[in-house]
Formats: sequence, structure tokens, C-alpha cells
Amino acid sequence: MRATLATLTALPLLTASLHLGAVHPHVHGELHRRVIATEVVVVTKTVYTTVTQDSPSSTAASTSVNISESSASVTMALPTSSSAATLKPPGDTSYTALPLSPNHALIVNSCDYDVFVSSIGDESCGPSTLAQRIPANTTYTERIRICYKSGVSLKVARTAALEHPMQFEYTVWDDKKTVSYDISYLDCMVQEDGGAKTFDKCVGHEKGIQAVAGSDCPVFQCEAGVECAQQAYTIPEFGYLPGAPVGACNVEQGIAFELCAENRT
Repeated sequence: MRATLATLTALPLLTASLHLGAVHPHVHGELHRRVIATEVVVVTKTVYTTVTQDSPSSTAASTSVNISESSASVTMALPTSSSAATLKPPGDTSYTALPLSPNHALIVNSCDYDVFVSSIGDESCGPSTLAQRIPANTTYTERIRICYKSGVSLKVARTAALEHPMQFEYTVWDDKKTVSYDISYLDCMVQEDGGAKTFDKCVGHEKGIQAVAGSDCPVFQCEAGVECAQQAYTIPEFGYLPGAPVGACNVEQGIAFELCAENRT
């Protein structure tokens, strides 16, 4: 079910670029501040075997594996199933629903190859995660970080050098109850002479990308080989037009992003 994006003011997704490439601040339109009950979305027709290292501050029960000193973890999630783009309107793509973890941001790597993620924010966000490997068919998890007047960019690429990264971005609002989130192709797409855009360097795009949050919150889905201009950032600042592809939801419900979404059917 695709939720309707209403109108409210989302904080700009401003993150520190460090040495990993530019981060693009987005000035977002108004979204309605929904009051949403805490809920975990249950994925049907998918079975997972998990080994999780959760955040030290999380109260959820888990089986822990110490893989790093950061608050991030990689969860072994093994589902039982497994050129120039054209412009296409939203609404024609439907991927399998993603599981959510309350107060956490997830990157589900449904690709058949490993990827790397760096979670970048300014000093107010706390420790960053740099070039952490996400093996094929596993999930990266971090506790949603609260920053001062800024947000977090989850940069994902095929190599630890983080060249041409996909960006999944989120910002917790001043109320500390609402999180905005979006997908950005601005650092991975290539604009050819004549204006055509290619997305071959955008990790996971060859099998589709999606971003989800809690129930009744916006879902953004990008089909392979398609310029996802209405569901993600492919133009800086969305060309300063209304209707920017930014969702907002209750922090407690969590957010999730997926690479190669077609592989999980």
C-alpha cells in the first residue's frame, strides 16, 4: 500500500560531507505531522535467520555479535526467495514490504554482492560508521541518530572507497519524535553530454531501490533502469519545485532502505 504524502515542514537533510563526497542539503516542503501508533511491519512470504549486534542503548532483546565499536550492526538476513534511464511516473512499482526495527535505520542489501556503507553526520550526531561491509542478503542496522539542526547520510557503494555512492538520508526533527527520509541519486548518477542521465554506478539500482517507514507513512520505490525523478532526488533541490520526495514518520517506528529490491519477491 502506498501512503499519501501530505504537506508539512521537514528539516533540511544537512550532513557533513567529510572526505567521502558532497552531501546535498534539501529544503523540503510541509508534511502533515501524523500521530502514528508504534508498529512493526511484518513481512509475509519471507523467512529470516538473524544474528544481530544491536545498539547498546536499545532495549530490544537480541543475540549479539561484537563486530565493531560503533552503534551499527550487520544482521544476517537470508530470504527464502531471492544505460540511460527513461523517465517514468511513480506508482507503477510494487516491492515486497520491508521489516522495520523501532528507533533504528536499516539498509537491506538484497543484492547478490557485498556493498559498503558509511553513516555520515556532523559531530552532534555522535560517532560515524565508515566503510562497513554489508554482505549480500544481509541487513545493516544503526540506531537512528539525533543531530543538531542537521541529519545523517547513509552512503552506499560497491567499494570501501565509497566512489559514486547512493545516498539514503534521514533527519530527526527538533521534537525528537519525527524523522524525515529520502533517496538521493545525485552523487552516483552520471549526466551525459546532451543531458541524458545514466545510473549504472548507483549500487542496487539495477534491481530497484525502495525506502519505507511506519504504517501510513510514504513509501518511495525506484524501478531499475528508470530515472526515479518523482520518488527520489535526481535533480538538486528537486528543482525548487513543490512535492519533493521526502517522507516523514514517527521515529519509534523506524525506517528502512533496500538495494536490489526485485530480488526479494
